[in-house]
Amino acid sequence: MRVNTLKADRDYVLERLREKGLDARADEHLPEAIYLPVEGPFKLPEAEKKVVVDKFTAESVIMGSNVYVPGVRSFEGVRKGDEVLIVSELGHVVAFGVAEMDEDEVLRARRGLAVRVLRPVYRLPAIRELEEFGEGLIYPQSLPAMLTSRVLEPEPGELIVDMTCAPGGKLSHICQLTANRARVLGFDRSSRRLRETRAVLARLGCEAAAIRADSRYLDVDFPFLVGRADRVLVDPPCSALGVLPKLYDLKDERELASLAEYQKQFIKVAARLVRPGGVVVYSVCTMTVAECEELVAFAVEECGLEVDEQPLYLASRGLPGLAPRSELLQRFHPHIHGSGYFIARFRRLG
Repeated sequence: MRVNTLKADRDYVLERLREKGLDARADEHLPEAIYLPVEGPFKLPEAEKKVVVDKFTAESVIMGSNVYVPGVRSFEGVRKGDEVLIVSELGHVVAFGVAEMDEDEVLRARRGLAVRVLRPVYRLPAIRELEEFGEGLIYPQSLPAMLTSRVLEPEPGELIVDMTCAPGGKLSHICQLTANRARVLGFDRSSRRLRETRAVLARLGCEAAAIRADSRYLDVDFPFLVGRADRVLVDPPCSALGVLPKLYDLKDERELASLAEYQKQFIKVAARLVRPGGVVVYSVCTMTVAECEELVAFAVEECGLEVDEQPLYLASRGLPGLAPRSELLQRFHPHIHGSGYFIARFRRLG
């Protein structure tokens, strides 16, 4: 989690969480980062009935989240009060709980609590239910995601563009690192996700503009930004193979290749927005070469960018021989670092 230092310091937040009996600990690398150890795996009780949920719900429930109606795929034969096992569509058992609705209610409802989880395979506190979350003192965010904003090195007074800002994690972190004294512009094409982003900014007390636009065309739609931005963050849609917890993933090579081509459109525009000598940071929560080192090679060979050294390395370097200056890239490997992630920092030539 990230402590929102616009509202409180880390020691104060740690003290409050520990008073609640939580084993909150300070990260040794980032002064705004804290974490809670994961408990488990636990053996689950038996139950005759099962509730089937989608992949994303299952990956939340395995850590202790409740089941809500939109995530339900099958509620067959279940009545309110029944003890149930919650399983993924591929049969992974992720938790034991009690139904809060009858089957017919789930079929009619669009929202609401379907199953209250009593025993997940793993356990973490419900962060979003803590007072500290509601007060805007904390934001759930992975260490690599926090590191990305640190690698960007935003400064007060600068013009900073976040090309894919929803749901607001890195955008709000940039505001935090500049003490709300930079001109921060965030863009996203989804109205729904922008509403979520603005809610995050308001809760955390961050001052940034969240603007609806397709960032692949920012140079055309917002020509005043061309060659003006001091720093540009590119965190485009990706295969997300590095996000944990993960029960399974179903992607083929054609889909991965399509994503890499999509990402190239963002980095091309970022190179046009940033001023000469300015910084572009590219990050993805995945590990495929096509979305990582090969994207870096494209940025250098086709976009007028050069690989720049990062101010802080907490993981491995880039895979050798696959991109210029691969030793300056940063890779998180799931089996080593607990999640998969990639960060590249560039400067614009000229």
